Amino acid sequence: MYHKGYVALGIVLFLALLAMPYWVTAGKIKYEEIEKELAPAKGKCVYDEEWMAKYHMELLKDWRELAVRHGVRHYHTENGDFNVSLTECWKCHDYNNFCAKCHNFMDVEPVCWECHYNPSMNYSTVNYIK
Repeated sequence: MYHKGYVALGIVLFLALLAMPYWVTAGKIKYEEIEKELAPAKGKCVYDEEWMAKYHMELLKDWRELAVRHGVRHYHTENGDFNVSLTECWKCHDYNNFCAKCHNFMDVEPVCWECHYNPSMNYSTVNYIK
């Protein structure tokens, strides 16, 4: 009466198109592919390498909260004591050969550098907010 076959086919096609981005990228984005190209860290990280690869942004957000809202400037883990600051990261990691390579590979653009100093950026090309 209402062309049930066409409606069902339309729903199936709609759901297939909706799921397409997942199917295209499923299993293709792997940290292991870029890991061998990254410059090795010069020291011990806050947590183990696998945890940091997955959750470093959450750690940085927690550190921001600790530093700005609570005035906490030191962080202790089983790997040692760390300053709650991005400069703690620069002690061991080179931005261009570590952070930027991985972010480019994963096609993410962090907004950190709109406010924070990055030791390897060319600030003559940055558009400052006036």
